[in-house]
Amino acid sequence: MLKSSIKINAEREGKQTLLKESGYNAPYKVIHYGARHLHEHLELIIMSATPGIMEGDEIDISVNVHEGAHLKLFTQSFNKLHPMEKGAVQRTHVQVKKDGIFRFIPHPITPFAKSDFKAVNEIHLDESATLIWGDIIASGRVHSGESFEFTRLHVVTKIYRNKKLVLLDNQLLEPGRQPMKSMLFFAGYTHQATLIYVSPFAAELKAELDEILVEEYEQIDFGFTQCAPNAVMLRAMGDEGAKLHDWLSAMGRLCWEFTRYKQGLEEEEPEMEQAAAPSPAEAAPVPEKPARRTGAKRVKKGAPANKAVKPTVASPETPAEDALEKLLTQTEAVAAP
Repeated sequence: MLKSSIKINAEREGKQTLLKESGYNAPYKVIHYGARHLHEHLELIIMSATPGIMEGDEIDISVNVHEGAHLKLFTQSFNKLHPMEKGAVQRTHVQVKKDGIFRFIPHPITPFAKSDFKAVNEIHLDESATLIWGDIIASGRVHSGESFEFTRLHVVTKIYRNKKLVLLDNQLLEPGRQPMKSMLFFAGYTHQATLIYVSPFAAELKAELDEILVEEYEQIDFGFTQCAPNAVMLRAMGDEGAKLHDWLSAMGRLCWEFTRYKQGLEEEEPEMEQAAAPSPAEAAPVPEKPARRTGAKRVKKGAPANKAVKPTVASPETPAEDALEKLLTQTEAVAAP
């Protein structure tokens, strides 16, 4: 049983976003991700020395993005939930102030058999701030034949804009009481991904997505909607956590670059998200090697823009990274004047 806390404070000085103060205790650590001054924005990674979340663990995460600051926060690896009787909890509180941008798309949550976990995310945004928030839920250790054998998984995300609740995403999964493989639940898939974009530019992004997301992606079904005047939500289903994480990260980068363009900022040099490792002096422990991109190929034109689509057969002649590269090319086109 561990009680852990992580505190991150990002502030802008000139054109640069800097980590002004941070705090953490074992088994967690927060360090710079890659070269510290490579970008104007700040990139940090949360690392852990444990194999996952155990019985009775409590994790409190606090993120404060000050006026004009831009922060990308990464995770080290999949969030593994070990068997437990009394459960564990994670609480995340985020504050993004005027013209701030915060992007957080963690690795998938993987609940082991008999695990019980609750995550509560409370996010407060200034009316001019932008949030790019993702999560991926796995059904379990699928390749070990363990799927939907966890006891309970409850994820609550509350997003406030200008002190007004604009979005509430409340997912309570109890395989012992719910038909998890049926329609309206996981519909035969093993992983569910969510991307939430809250910004003054949400309606404009939705219009761009209507034009961009017109093709099918191998083994990924998705749909998206403008769920509030300043919010867009995308939901995707698949059978591979790494593939969904790569695809969701590409969508997150699209949102990031579109937001920066709309704010009138110059385009930064493109980065390889989740590829650069922290410097040896900072890395303790060393993060796991990122999963190889293995899919999400664009394979067919003409699918409805904002409707879930059926998976198609992979084309062996097409590189696995092709869809992501093309999606990011479209991102650059969207962000072009």
